[in-house]
Amino acid sequence: MKLGAAVVALLLCPLSTFAQARKVETPHSEQTIGSWLLSCATDPMTDVRACRMRTKFWLVAPGENRAGIALEVQLRSGQMVPVVAVRELSLNTAWSGLLALTMTAQIRFDEAAMVALPCMLEGASVVCAPAQSDAGRLADELIKAKAVLVRFRAVGNLPLPVPDGPLALDLDHTQEALERYRVAAPEVAPEPSSFIRDLRDATERLLRDLGVSGTDAEQRSPK
Repeated sequence: MKLGAAVVALLLCPLSTFAQARKVETPHSEQTIGSWLLSCATDPMTDVRACRMRTKFWLVAPGENRAGIALEVQLRSGQMVPVVAVRELSLNTAWSGLLALTMTAQIRFDEAAMVALPCMLEGASVVCAPAQSDAGRLADELIKAKAVLVRFRAVGNLPLPVPDGPLALDLDHTQEALERYRVAAPEVAPEPSSFIRDLRDATERLLRDLGVSGTDAEQRSPK
């Protein structure tokens, strides 16, 4: 009897009772400028537009259960600088997150000297960005560069798809891409906190004290 009453009640309920809110899609656009890809998204809650600029070709293409690695450009301290980013990284354990802090990317434009980019956690991403002392130089080199070499160095084994040797990308129409990026509302990188910097230094010291050696020492290429 109770079961029958329940069935009748369900049949009498208006269909609107079972309706759900519709999902609002985030407006998104992409455009290719030479070797660069400019993608923009607008937050439907605030109408704030944020854009991201990366090379059209990945350094390491994303795969199943694997984050991709890309050469990007970010607005840092008023300058458009190159960064190496691992986006939407899944850190299964806190230990994996700590190991990510020990990675350094090395970057070299054309025949210029190599520069090390220390890596930091930024939300769910690992971003390797130049120190303030190198930012101006790299910003200038980026505009004129025809090619870039990227290599990774780390203490211990990283939970990232990091290749062993240098990776090369050809670059073109960079100045045009930068101009469009600046007009399109570039994503502003957050300032690294002193806590993250201290955590990175402490992790490196701990791994070295435990006898975990780093890869071969960085060498600076001649100009």
